[in-house]
Amino acid sequence: MSLLRDPLTHLTDARERYGDAVTFRVGPFRFVALADPALAQHVLVRNHRNYVKSRSYEGLRLVLGQGLVTSEGEHWRKQRKLAQPAFHRQRLAALADTMGACVRETVDGWERRADPAIDVHAEMMALTLAIVARTLFGTDLAEDGGTDLRALGPAVTVALHKANEHAESLIRLPLWWPTRSNRRFAKAKRLLDDIVQGIIERRRRSGEVRDDLLGTLMAATDEDGGGGMSDAQLRDEVMTLFLAGHETIATATSWTFMLLHQHPEIAARMREEATRVLGGRTPGFDDLPQLPYTGQVIDEAMRLYPPVWIVERQALAPDQIGPWHVPKGTIVAVSPWLMHRHPELWPDPLRFDPERFAPGQLGERAKLAYLPFGAGPRVCIGNHFALMEAKIILATVVQRFAIAVDDPASIRLEPKVTLRPEGGMKGRLQRLA
Repeated sequence: MSLLRDPLTHLTDARERYGDAVTFRVGPFRFVALADPALAQHVLVRNHRNYVKSRSYEGLRLVLGQGLVTSEGEHWRKQRKLAQPAFHRQRLAALADTMGACVRETVDGWERRADPAIDVHAEMMALTLAIVARTLFGTDLAEDGGTDLRALGPAVTVALHKANEHAESLIRLPLWWPTRSNRRFAKAKRLLDDIVQGIIERRRRSGEVRDDLLGTLMAATDEDGGGGMSDAQLRDEVMTLFLAGHETIATATSWTFMLLHQHPEIAARMREEATRVLGGRTPGFDDLPQLPYTGQVIDEAMRLYPPVWIVERQALAPDQIGPWHVPKGTIVAVSPWLMHRHPELWPDPLRFDPERFAPGQLGERAKLAYLPFGAGPRVCIGNHFALMEAKIILATVVQRFAIAVDDPASIRLEPKVTLRPEGGMKGRLQRLA
């Protein structure tokens, strides 16, 4: 079916032909794609209680279990409340220096490379994995766990591809069935489980009580009266935050470097801002407000290439969305990809223009015309964490390197769980004088 083979093209063509609410039949399921901010607000905000995660999220549950991304109801509310303090502003301020140290180590490593050829996406995956491990879980995977972060990326890819394959399959073979896909997934999942369990066990052996996210989650397992988490719940939350905490921003920064390569005048302006504000050093938390153009670049890159390109919900009861009746069980998809490139919402929508996010422009946009992190009660818990991380990465890198991406026009979009560059993103490091 073309919707599954090439969803971006199929959804775009359908919106252009039929409008901002299009109904499809996917096997036995009724599927409605929305590209209108008001309709999106109805589903994600105003009547969100009538919608739960669609069956597509069953694929992610193979990897993440019942973590924040996949859980529902009271379990989700309890876990969200528990994790939320770790992402408050004062906590983020304390994490900025750790993020900066991780970025600095990566860029220092680039300085020592004899071969300038890199896979940009693989480098960003390794860097963001290191950042999430140190900032949220207080561990250095390379030193404490002996993990090759660049080798870990393929395991994440296999796991997420299996999640997507499971989500799209109308007939789902059991995981114990000895197919090549199942064998590869089992190997990748064992590796990821071993890493997550190692993070937990090293903390337990240390006897340390730390005021980080892992410490908060582990303290909850020791509560009496059934109020804490089981070991399985702890594993699911750590796995969710470990994977979700790096995947989207690794993808977002990869696309941003590609766009900067394609638009050298924008890269030059961003480099000038970073050099003027930072003078060659890594930004700290207090520097970030002084880098507004860098933030605009990130926002515009996520408009064109939203890491979460589609958000699916399933109706618990019949509903009325605008003039359309939606029967119980309908899968309703809000697509940032469609809305971020909608010509009635964004003039000249395919042009890369960070000025769209300049101060004063917000009032010109429809609410929810831009939603790279979702909206409503289930908006991404780590959105501010991710934006701070992206700004620190970009402001550090552009002062020391330009990244030339090989043949950007040939890079294929891979709209699976996130919007990745299919097969990676080959490029070359160019040292700046």
